[in-house]
Amino acid sequence: MSEQGTVARTAAAATELLSAVRFQEELRRVARSLARVPIGDPLAAAVRKITQNPAFTQSRLLARILTALTYQMGEFRRAEISAFDSDTLAMVITLMDAHAAGTSPREEWTSAVDAAKAALLGVQ
Repeated sequence: MSEQGTVARTAAAATELLSAVRFQEELRRVARSLARVPIGDPLAAAVRKITQNPAFTQSRLLARILTALTYQMGEFRRAEISAFDSDTLAMVITLMDAHAAGTSPREEWTSAVDAAKAALLGVQ
């Protein structure tokens, strides 16, 4: 196997685009081995994390995931999976579980997206 071929495949994998659903599947696969601490209100925890550090890559990505869950749309790069530390990844999985369970009304999700977007706009 040539070094050039390996570099090309690595670059292709890093830029591979995934749908929001496929990205969530990959997040779950990566997070299987993580121990998760229960989060009472994952929506509030996600918004709090975004507003506390809106310039962080994790916060911007978390806001995009929140938007993708709420509106069932979005694209992500496979390489973005590695942007999360273990605590934030566990939060994302809990957030995805809460969305799937339908425990929060849609209005709470849209309000969370609006608050996240407002926090991110305040940084730029």
